[in-house]
Amino acid sequence: MLRSLYISLIYGVFLFGGLVAPFTMGLGYVWVDTFTPQNVAYSIVNEIPVSAVMAVAAILAYLLLDRKSPPALNVVTLLVVVMAGWVTFTTFDDPVRPVDAFGKWDWAIKTIVFSAFMPAMFRSRVQIEAFLQIYIFSLSGQLLPFAGKTILTGGRYGASLGLVEGNGGLAEGSHLATVCLLIIPMLFHLRRFTVILPRWRIIKLGYVGLAVACLAACVGTFERTALVGLAVVMLGFLLRSRRRILYGAILAGIIAAGSGYVATSKNEWVERMKTIGTYSQDNSAFGRILVWEWTLDFVKTHPYGGGFNSYLINEIKLPGTKEHPEPIIDKGRAFHSIYFEMLGEHGWVGLGIFLSLFAASFLTLRSAAIRAKRLPGMEWCHDLARMLQISIVVPMVCGAFIGIAFQAEFYYLFALAVMMRQQVRVAERMARAADRPAFYERGQSISSIAAA
Repeated sequence: MLRSLYISLIYGVFLFGGLVAPFTMGLGYVWVDTFTPQNVAYSIVNEIPVSAVMAVAAILAYLLLDRKSPPALNVVTLLVVVMAGWVTFTTFDDPVRPVDAFGKWDWAIKTIVFSAFMPAMFRSRVQIEAFLQIYIFSLSGQLLPFAGKTILTGGRYGASLGLVEGNGGLAEGSHLATVCLLIIPMLFHLRRFTVILPRWRIIKLGYVGLAVACLAACVGTFERTALVGLAVVMLGFLLRSRRRILYGAILAGIIAAGSGYVATSKNEWVERMKTIGTYSQDNSAFGRILVWEWTLDFVKTHPYGGGFNSYLINEIKLPGTKEHPEPIIDKGRAFHSIYFEMLGEHGWVGLGIFLSLFAASFLTLRSAAIRAKRLPGMEWCHDLARMLQISIVVPMVCGAFIGIAFQAEFYYLFALAVMMRQQVRVAERMARAADRPAFYERGQSISSIAAA
């Protein structure tokens, strides 16, 4: 009961705090969407649609109390809006599983639409950092228990070591590992440039500690996707960070120590990683390839996709095993890839929009980093844009093996790209205004201005 009261109090603080500072409700939505208090509390908040209430309250608070300096329309936001429209069309235009399609659309559309709205709510450096802090600390509620149990037990494939159980959301190992990896660049940015928390040594060590916990949780999932993601993060730091050797050595040392630790018992972690090269002998990995082949055949007759959860109609034949020599017929096997998920559910158009969103967001971040570097006082923006380029590549690579195309982390990254672009635009406009000669002063004549 005390847990429920505490969580309900936090929810209330975000909700009513937005009456004073409207962007607080936006932070509340991020907390609800990431921490999922309705899955943790025993009563009160799990009896109301907490996400929908917070989203509607945030939008109304902005429209009524905070319509200031909205960001200019840009290609990323436009693509997000087009995505919302397209997935709605495929949901209501004869989907292959109407009830299941509407069920997924009901939560996916909120994620997409709110991400298009977020840049209007988080407009300043402090607000953007507040968004990052809330997002990371909300994730910490899920990843720290997993990291702690991994350190104590060595981790295990398929184990429910986090705050919530199940096989969806952050309770699923590959998804958790992906999210842990994409926030590591954000942690290193906040370690250097936080303005909300004091830059004490203990605070900086705290960010490093969270990064270590992310790596521990990632390795402890025993997911092969995590290994690929780790390589992406290491390469990203080597290419993007000024302290390439230092960060590379730290990450390599932590990964080596972590993998050595979890592999102490029967070399379980090492043996599982070896199956990457023998996927055809692993029904889990080979089954994904068969599903991807089914999807390519499916879109030949359904070029616009079959709507959300269209995988439920598939049927694949897995090869027999030593224990069961006869072939195994598996029905309704998930796509296990963001790209085939988009293709099977929303066709070639949906996949094209999705890929365009990644490309536009990455290029927007790259442009923001280059332009911010030329502006005084924008070092933080330059650094964050560079770190976010690493973050956005992680789900692009890891997502090739997991079906999380409509999870919030993608759309938060798209929104952050727009926020970075807007910060640079405002800074450039202020710089031009500061450099403009003061031709006009009170009392000057037009002729004197012309002479000047």
